Amino acid sequence: MSRRAGSAAATALALALAALLGPACAPARGDAYLAAMAAGQRAYHAGRYREAARSFDGAASRALLVKDRDEARLMQARAFERAEAWAEARASYERLLADSPRGPRSARAEFELADLEIEHGDADAGHAELLAATRRHPSHGLARNALKRLIRREEDRGGAAGALAWLRQHGPAFRGTALDQDVAYHTALQLEQSGDREGALRALVAAARAHPYPAGNLTDDALFRAAELAAALGRPEEAIGYLREMLAARESAVTGSYDRGRFDDAQLMIARLYRDALGDRAAARRELRKLYTDHPASILRDDALWAEAKLWREDGRAEEACATAALITRELPDSRYARCARAICPSLPEPEAGERKRPCADYILRELDGGKER
Repeated sequence: MSRRAGSAAATALALALAALLGPACAPARGDAYLAAMAAGQRAYHAGRYREAARSFDGAASRALLVKDRDEARLMQARAFERAEAWAEARASYERLLADSPRGPRSARAEFELADLEIEHGDADAGHAELLAATRRHPSHGLARNALKRLIRREEDRGGAAGALAWLRQHGPAFRGTALDQDVAYHTALQLEQSGDREGALRALVAAARAHPYPAGNLTDDALFRAAELAAALGRPEEAIGYLREMLAARESAVTGSYDRGRFDDAQLMIARLYRDALGDRAAARRELRKLYTDHPASILRDDALWAEAKLWREDGRAEEACATAALITRELPDSRYARCARAICPSLPEPEAGERKRPCADYILRELDGGKER
């Protein structure tokens, strides 16, 4: 037998043994634990929270695995919370942490303890605990919202100045963590609230560029808000640059692309800036058509085509206006604009009988006759 054939045979044998022995070798969870957890779940969903807490306590004491024990203790604490037994809930979370200080549920218990203290104890102490939990566990699923809550509290107490002071004091602790960009982004928002729009714009752009896609969870938000600020400051070309910077990270896919939530809004904003701020109607039409062609999942595609058709009509280009209006009726027949297409192009065919019962909305006709587009 060759070495290659022998190796293949050995691999096949190993896989067969693994398949045979796998279930038997899986760690046992224990019938007593499973029965206690099931009883606790039944009582919990029936609203018998103290009974549920007792069952979960029994499950924790019978658990054979650390993760099972911690899960049962967490459920015990939640049951006590539902029963409004705050002291018992706190004791359950504290016991979880004492038994398993670095276990799979310990970080969650820290955040829950902080919330208990905020809601049913000393709010100042609770917020200090929440900050401590956030600093210890910046990658936890609850950390991002915890940071926002802490900032909001300071803003409620001292306005933008108070929030900025808090961010400058505590923000450095999050450098290099999963919350690094969050701190930078929220600092920019507070700068804007304080009236420093230029400082806010610089901070937003820095936050985006320090965490380019796909590393930053707020990169698109930062660039979009920077574009809005630049436009408000009378710099539309700069605003378009930020929007194009966001869209440059758009990934291609076999059946289209991976669009993120802000992409179609960014494309529409580019078109509107060309139309309204720069007066470049040809560029505006081009960018509106890109929204239709490049963002196939967007709910703004019909808005873009309608705006394009209006531009053609206003410029006296009836053929192009008709072609664009016809595209709406053909490709987006469920659009609110489809039954308005003949207002753009009277030579288009009459709508089907069902559509005749649904006339074009008055507000659309008013916009078409010279009212301001939303």
